[in-house]
Amino acid sequence: MQVQNGSGMDPAEGSAPPIAADSPPAAVPCARQPPAEEVAGPPAAADGGVRPLTAWPWRRGVSWLTALVRRNLLFTVALGLAALVRVVVMLGYRPALLIRLDSYFYLSDATKSVPDPDNTNGYPFFLRLLEPFHSLALIAGVQHVMGLVIAVIVYAVLRRQRVPAWASTLAAAPVLFDSRELLVEHAIMADTLATLLMIIALAVLLSRQHPSYLRSATAGLLMGLSAVVRPTALPLIVLVALYLLVRRTGWTKAGAALLAGLIPVAGYVAWFAASYGVLNLTNSSGLFLWARTTSFANCKVIKPPADLKALCPSRNPGHPGLLRPNPDSWSTLQRQQTPQTMLWARRDWPWQPRPKSGYESYNAAFTPAKNKLAQQFAIRAIEAQPAGYAKVVAEGIAQTFLDTDTTWRWPVSQPHTDGVVAGRAGYETNALRAYLGSTDGLTADLGTHLGTRVTNPAAGYLTVYDKIVFLPGILFALAFLAGLGGLIYRRSMSPALLLWVCAVVVLVLPIAENQYNYRYALPAVPLVCMTVALVIFGREPQPATEDARPGQRRLWRQASAAAPA
Repeated sequence: MQVQNGSGMDPAEGSAPPIAADSPPAAVPCARQPPAEEVAGPPAAADGGVRPLTAWPWRRGVSWLTALVRRNLLFTVALGLAALVRVVVMLGYRPALLIRLDSYFYLSDATKSVPDPDNTNGYPFFLRLLEPFHSLALIAGVQHVMGLVIAVIVYAVLRRQRVPAWASTLAAAPVLFDSRELLVEHAIMADTLATLLMIIALAVLLSRQHPSYLRSATAGLLMGLSAVVRPTALPLIVLVALYLLVRRTGWTKAGAALLAGLIPVAGYVAWFAASYGVLNLTNSSGLFLWARTTSFANCKVIKPPADLKALCPSRNPGHPGLLRPNPDSWSTLQRQQTPQTMLWARRDWPWQPRPKSGYESYNAAFTPAKNKLAQQFAIRAIEAQPAGYAKVVAEGIAQTFLDTDTTWRWPVSQPHTDGVVAGRAGYETNALRAYLGSTDGLTADLGTHLGTRVTNPAAGYLTVYDKIVFLPGILFALAFLAGLGGLIYRRSMSPALLLWVCAVVVLVLPIAENQYNYRYALPAVPLVCMTVALVIFGREPQPATEDARPGQRRLWRQASAAAPA
C-alpha cells in the first residue's frame, strides 16, 4: 500500500520521505552553517574553566595576519628588509638631517601662529603635533614609517588591480630601498608627508571602479591637504575631478571631489590673507618664477618698464665664481648659476636694501610687493621668449634623468662648519631652541649642509649602500616611456592614465616654477612605477563583482558557478 503525501505524489517520485516523530529535523540546505567554534563554544582554559571571550579577537587577528603574510610573502620580506635599512639610517645619522636652511625654517614656523611667507605651513602643522616630545629623532622615525606606508599602499593598489605579487613588489622597491628616498625621509623636510597624502588620495580613488560620494570627497580632501603641505599638488585636485568625469561617475561626484579639495586650500588662503593682506598661499611664487626666468631672460628682447629694469639678470650679480646662465649651452650647465643661486644671492635685487647690521631672515625678500613685481617680470619674460623658457624647462627634465644628483649623498665623515654667514648660526640655534627647548649636543653641527652627527659603523655601511642602491636616471626615463607606450596601446586603462599624468605634473611643475632638483622628482617615482605595472599586468575589476553589495556578490558567484563551461 502506497502512502501519499499532502501533494498527492509518491515519495519515489521526488517528494521527501515521511519523517518519524522521534527523528531529528533535517538540516536546511540553504541555511547558514555556523562555524565549528560557534557550535562548540569557547575553548576550555587550562584549569577546566571557560576561556574569556576577550581572547578570541586576538586569535582571529593573528590568524588573519598569518594568512596575509603567507599570501604576500615576497613583499613582506622586502618590507622587513626596508625597515631594517631605516633602522641603520637612524643609528648612523642622529638625530635627523637638518637641511640648510629649510629645516630650521620649518621648525621655527611650527612654534609660531602666523603663516610662513616662503613655504606653506602644512608641514609645520604636522611638526607642531610632535612638538611636546621635543625630539628630532621621533620626527625622522615617523617619516620613515610614512615611507614604508607609501610602499604598502603602492603594493595594495596594484594587487587590487590584479597585478602579480612579484610585479607589485618590484614597483614598490624604489620607495622601499632608494637611498635618496631614505635621505629625504630622514630630513626635517615636507616631502615625505606631502607624498603620503597624495598617494593615499589616489589609493582611495582607485580602490573602487565607481567611487562613492564619500570616497570622491575624501580623495579630493586629502589631495587638498597635500597641496597645503607642498603646493605642487594643487593641479592634482583638478585631475582627481577630471578622472571621475572620465569614469562617468557623474558631475556631482566630480564636483564633490573638487569642492573638498579646495576647502583646505581656501582656508589656508584666508589665513594667509589675514596676515599679509593678499589672497595667496605664499609670498614666494612670483620670486621663484622670476629666478627661473633668469636662466634665459634677455631684457633687450623683453623691454621691461622702468619699475622692472632692476630685475633684469644682467643687473643682478648672482653667485661669484659661477658662469652666467646660458640656455644654449648644455656642456656648461653644471657650472652655470642656477635659479636658486640667483634667488638667494644676498647681493641680488630681492634682498635690497640690505640691513646695516645683523642677519636678516627671508622676510626681507618675500614680501607681497616684491613677489608681485617678480611675477610681472616673469610673465613678461615668458611671453617675450617662450622658446627660451621651454628650453630651460626641457634642460631641467633632462637633468632629472641624466644626472643622479650626486649632491644628495650621505656624508662619509662628520661635516664641519663651512663658512656660516654671520648671524645665521644664531638664527638656526634659536629655531632649534624654540622647538626643542634646548640645543644640547646640536650646536656643533649647525652651519653644515646636513646638520647631523655621523655615527659609525652604521654610517659607513650607508655610504657603501648609497653608491649601489638607487634608481638610475636612465631607468626612470624608460619607466616614463614604457608607461606612455602602454597607455597608447591599452586605451581603457584610465587608472594608469591618471597616475602617469600625475607623475608628469609633479615632475615638471617644480622645474617650470623654479629649477631642477632630484628631490622634487621623488614623488613621481612611485606613480610612474605603478603606471608601468598597470599597463603591463593590470586588469580592471569586473563591474559585477567590484562594487556590488555582499548579497549581490553571492548571487554573482552562484550564477557564475551554475553557468555552463
